[in-house]
Amino acid sequence: MPRLAKERSLDVFRDLNLRGPASGREFLRQAIIDAAVAPWRHAADKESLAPLSDGEELLCLEREAGDGLEAAGVALWRQADGYEVVNIMPLSVKELDPTAYNAILQDFLDRIGAQAARKAGFSVETTAPRESLEDWVSPDAADALRRFSAAANKATGSAHPFDRKRWFDFLMRAHAGAKRIDTDQLARWLTEVEEWTEDRAHRLVVEYEFAQGLLDEYDLHRH
Repeated sequence: MPRLAKERSLDVFRDLNLRGPASGREFLRQAIIDAAVAPWRHAADKESLAPLSDGEELLCLEREAGDGLEAAGVALWRQADGYEVVNIMPLSVKELDPTAYNAILQDFLDRIGAQAARKAGFSVETTAPRESLEDWVSPDAADALRRFSAAANKATGSAHPFDRKRWFDFLMRAHAGAKRIDTDQLARWLTEVEEWTEDRAHRLVVEYEFAQGLLDEYDLHRH
């Protein structure tokens, strides 16, 4: 029996929500603005640039570089029960990887978000900074993907009949599961955990995306 690849988790972009009563959202907004002192500031000028529909509201903050963190802007979107961090944009580099993104998010939480939430009577909800395969697919689909990857010829992907059979097993289990891995997650897992080449991983991701669409369409016509 082939040896299964050693599993490890991957860095992911964290989510952050400040949740509480709708009646307290304006108090929370002001508490966030009041707490935005150096190296943070309320970037009201950026809010006026965003195209908003009636009832939508954006809260923008910026942090200057320092303490090992890149300069960045943080955008919070008003929700029915509070505010959600919807994006962190780099101001001096092209992009932020999950580690850099999460460090800025944590700095926002430590300096601003947590104290503002306490003052307004809101709770803080965050997701984990690392996730494993089981966070993205059902356990049986995860096992099927590991079996395929451990046994497959990484030079030919799913071309060999035995490899194709194991690959099809994963595709069907992924389709049937309550959770479904997205294409970015699958590509990262194949390249960063299983050490497939980017080219071969891309081909598998294309096959995966096509198969899920085909199986979805089949289900619609069957019922």
